[in-house]
Amino acid sequence: MNKHVTAWLGAYHDGELQGGRLRQVEAHLAECAACRAELEGLRALTELVREIPAAAEVTPPERFVAQVGLRLPRRPEQPAWRRALELGWRLTPFGLLGAWAFVQAVFVMAEVVMFALRLGLGGDAAAALLPTPQTGSGLSELLSRPVAGLNDVGRVVVRLMNHGGPLGWGIILNLAALAVIGVLYWSWLATWWVRRQRQER
Repeated sequence: MNKHVTAWLGAYHDGELQGGRLRQVEAHLAECAACRAELEGLRALTELVREIPAAAEVTPPERFVAQVGLRLPRRPEQPAWRRALELGWRLTPFGLLGAWAFVQAVFVMAEVVMFALRLGLGGDAAAALLPTPQTGSGLSELLSRPVAGLNDVGRVVVRLMNHGGPLGWGIILNLAALAVIGVLYWSWLATWWVRRQRQER
């Protein structure tokens, strides 16, 4: 018999073969020294496994995880200034939100006070603090001319800058503050996104 019965040796060793398959494997083992050596190797392995003592107790999964955690290398402790810097960076959006709320409160209060002064609630001394209304906006003067030169445009821009433009200084300063806060917030958001990408790698 030329074909080896290596695939059936495990079942033969465990006594699981019957009938014609059992007779075929026994006949082949009588003729093939290689398969007999393989069978002897299986028997030696079984005896070796039987000699190893069984584990006294199985470690519970929680205890195993705790033991592995104790053997892992610990993270180095960060200095206090670095932890404070990290905390400040994480709290930056809340600080920017607070700055936005503060700026809005200041401008609302300024508008309320200016409205009260215009109504005459502050008396003559407070009315003197109000800016004097301008007769011409400068922009309407520029548009009314048939031909406006570059010098005329420059004069109108300077006049608008001096008087806060058609919006007024309050709105211009409010918009500038909001722009600065917005740029700072988007910068923080971009930094956060870059840090997250690095951590995922």
